[in-house]
Amino acid sequence: MNRPIKMMSLASALLLTIALTACGQANAPAPEPGETATTQEPPEEPAPSETTEPAEPDMPDEEVVSATGEYNGQGDPHTIEVNLDGTPTSFQLAEGVSSELEGLNEGDTISFEYVERAIEGSDVPQLEIRSLEKAAASGADGGTSGDGDTASSDRPATETFVVGDGVSQTLTGELQTGDGYSLYVLDGYALDAATGRLTLTENPDYYAEIEKLPAGFNLDELRTEGTAKLEQAGGTVEEYGSDTLVESPMMNASLFLQGSSAEEVRDYIVWEAQDGSAYTFHLVIPENEEGSSFYMEATSSLATILSE
Repeated sequence: MNRPIKMMSLASALLLTIALTACGQANAPAPEPGETATTQEPPEEPAPSETTEPAEPDMPDEEVVSATGEYNGQGDPHTIEVNLDGTPTSFQLAEGVSSELEGLNEGDTISFEYVERAIEGSDVPQLEIRSLEKAAASGADGGTSGDGDTASSDRPATETFVVGDGVSQTLTGELQTGDGYSLYVLDGYALDAATGRLTLTENPDYYAEIEKLPAGFNLDELRTEGTAKLEQAGGTVEEYGSDTLVESPMMNASLFLQGSSAEEVRDYIVWEAQDGSAYTFHLVIPENEEGSSFYMEATSSLATILSE
């Protein structure tokens, strides 16, 4: 009886071994057709193909404008303010231009080139300076003057100006001379050198009269004189300071008086130019839709006045 038991145990052990071997083979993943028993190397990644970067769209042609103004300071690393013909104007700086600000002080006169770009959804264009430099002030002898006086004869024959009240436009001014002074007269205006009257060509009822003041003038006396003239024209007279003339080319006026009636507005302005000469401007502005644009354009022109 012992022998059959031993045979049964041996047979059971053999069956168990076969069963374990079969289970191991069953759990192994079946080879794909064509695979061999050797270890397969991972497939090589395809070499990245070279791609061509899309070309940037060409920018439309931009007109480069040359201008001269007074440097008012830097608002942020990419923005400066320039007093352009009496109007404080913000300009963006193109790449690399900020380094050209080194050595500039507020009040310095600068020459610069800029472009004007339309901004979607805004009536006010973006102005970007491409290059700038400090402008040397020239005296009457053609040399550099240490006191900052500028000989107006050294100015270019024409200049461009960004002018507007809400909606800006670029206008060209022609350098013209009056009685002992010169200024840029904008398109659509005429200067009578003999009478010192700057007139809107299409409507001569709009005009500004220019009078050169002597050295050592008395501002209080001019205030009294201007008030009397405006009161004679009728209406109320008010005096305005630079805090209420922020958007005006006459922001830096020494005296700004305004008389207003139902028919017209009259301004009496005392202006001291960059070269130290002084003038009175008497503006007559009828009360209608042309008044605002006339004021901004006429005073932009008057702010360029210099002694001859």
